[in-house]
Amino acid sequence: MKKLLVFVCVLCMGAGAGLQAQTAKPAYTGTGAEIEFEKKVVDFGTLKVGDVKVVTITYKNIGKKPLILDDVISSCDCTEVEWSKAPVMPGKTGTIKATYTAKNVGLISKRLTVLSNANTDRVILQLKGEVK
Repeated sequence: MKKLLVFVCVLCMGAGAGLQAQTAKPAYTGTGAEIEFEKKVVDFGTLKVGDVKVVTITYKNIGKKPLILDDVISSCDCTEVEWSKAPVMPGKTGTIKATYTAKNVGLISKRLTVLSNANTDRVILQLKGEVK
């Protein structure tokens, strides 16, 4: 009786696994847009308290469909960001403008998180330097 019960359990598990394999969804292939940055790290060098540094970061759509930046999030209120709101067509470029205001003495290590409809939908950019 035990052997029969074990056999039925094994048979049911095998059937369930086969059914699951048949109903699995295909892998996500993305939107067709892809983002490539000219540089992902910006070094401000040495700044003084109160200095304002503005940098423009260029990116390119190396995909096959329009690229749209949904948001660019700064890791602190010391950095303001602006970016191209219009879709960037394949092969074309867009820009992100970051304005950093040095408020405190010490090392600078700030992040900009770029969210988009690209296959790589989240990219981290780094702003670094030192305030003396």
